[in-house]
Amino acid sequence: MYDETEESCGHRIPVDPVTDGTSHHSRRSIVVGDRGATTDDYAWWSQSGWERASFCFTFIADLAPEEVLGRLGLTEDPEQQGFATIEVGRAAGGSIMVEDGAAGILRDVVHTLSQGTSIASVERNVNYHSHFVHAVDGHIVERLVPMFAHWSDSTDPERLKRDLEELGMLWDFDPDPEEFPPYIEGALALAERRTGVRLERRHLQPGGLPHRASIARYYESPQGTFPELA
Repeated sequence: MYDETEESCGHRIPVDPVTDGTSHHSRRSIVVGDRGATTDDYAWWSQSGWERASFCFTFIADLAPEEVLGRLGLTEDPEQQGFATIEVGRAAGGSIMVEDGAAGILRDVVHTLSQGTSIASVERNVNYHSHFVHAVDGHIVERLVPMFAHWSDSTDPERLKRDLEELGMLWDFDPDPEEFPPYIEGALALAERRTGVRLERRHLQPGGLPHRASIARYYESPQGTFPELA
């Protein structure tokens, strides 16, 4: 299911650089965050006004907003709004990209944005189905369903399990629970652990992410079907 990505339990993932086959480079390391983020760091989520909204939040390590737009081949448009509008802004450790859609978990977006760095996306649609994707240097490292985090795949399942336990995202399965654990807060903390980028409440307030553009091109499909997910 996954491309091969070698990952250690530390804070760096050794990766082979993407080349055109005409040159050779030594292996390098990508810093992918630390284990400091907790669910409590995102306790503000329940009061943010987004707790009932559909969204896709993408944490992008080491890239400035202008680099995010440049990589995706997008033109900044301060007046852009409506379908497939992304908002991007600086954050501690890199950039945050927000959309009322699924751009951050689309295969082509994930592959492009994660080249030479680490990204993680937390998405929830109008039906409250959620997804988490983590990629490093063009390779998928983890996928999971935050609401039911037992449903996951990872190149390092033991590391992921430890994180999920610490974040309170593993719980006894109940097909009809009265209350879910704070799975979005946990997924946001996990994204920070994987990238070193922190989403703050200010980012989700009007004007908090000042760079805007249309990402509709990534939703286009010659077959008229939804684009492939990462």
